[in-house]
Amino acid sequence: MGTDHPDTDHPDIDHPEIDRTLLATYVEDHVAGATAVISRLERLSRVEEIGDMREPLGRLAAELREERATHMATARDLELSLSRLKRVGAVLGEHVARLKPNGRVGGRSPMSLVLELEIIRSGLEGKRMGWVTLREHADALELDVARLEHFITRSRDQADRVEHLAARARERAFAPHLGTTSADD
Repeated sequence: MGTDHPDTDHPDIDHPEIDRTLLATYVEDHVAGATAVISRLERLSRVEEIGDMREPLGRLAAELREERATHMATARDLELSLSRLKRVGAVLGEHVARLKPNGRVGGRSPMSLVLELEIIRSGLEGKRMGWVTLREHADALELDVARLEHFITRSRDQADRVEHLAARARERAFAPHLGTTSADD
């Protein structure tokens, strides 16, 4: 067939070598992202105003802490070095993001929870894609495919749970009878 690499037609050839520096950066970025989302979830789970949403958000934070630990253990197993600096920067960035105006002189806006849940939902999608990427390279990295599939499925479930909470938050935020006001008032 006129290919430069006659072995490319064989499915059992070795995978190309993975760039360990790029892999370390990739895993490090996912760990930092998880750290920021966990920080936001932990804070939200202590906000009295969100009532019965506090418990599921606290549970989700615990799940993400477990997954972050798995990422870090995977990095150790692959002999990748992860910088603590990115995780600290992620938490600081998450804290700075809280300083944005919310349209209220005092207290939380009903929209704050909606926006925060949207941010969390985006983070969960990014996390899922991180597990997908590792699964795509599982053979080359000698990673457990079943474990990665578990985390991919779990990420979808987590995103669905957050979307359910976000739908409730949107309903509350835009309901005039619950005390929201428009920016025109």
